[in-house]
Amino acid sequence: MNLYEQLHVVHERLEGIGAHDDSMDLVEKLLKRAEPTKHEKTSVAQVQVVRHMLRMPEVIDNYNIYNDLQELLSEREESDIAAREDAAPAAYVDTSHRPKPKSFYKAQKDKAKKKG
Repeated sequence: MNLYEQLHVVHERLEGIGAHDDSMDLVEKLLKRAEPTKHEKTSVAQVQVVRHMLRMPEVIDNYNIYNDLQELLSEREESDIAAREDAAPAAYVDTSHRPKPKSFYKAQKDKAKKKG
């Protein structure tokens, strides 16, 4: 997703959490600024967009905007953690690697000789 699309997603997520009007105004201002990049193929991560917004002077000076953006980041981190936990194998599943004994490979070699 390019910058313009990511800002749209941030706008929707802020609406979803009931963000302060200042936060919505800032994102709308950034959307207007990013309109020329609407059709670019350059991909930008949403985390990068939010972190960049957190460093903006308007955000640093306004606690409401800062808190809303921090909430977006914390939601994102929680979902990433949950995804990683779901992807991890269960604790009762044996994931240790055990090499096969020499006799296994010797028997395999003998079978190959008999066939060939």
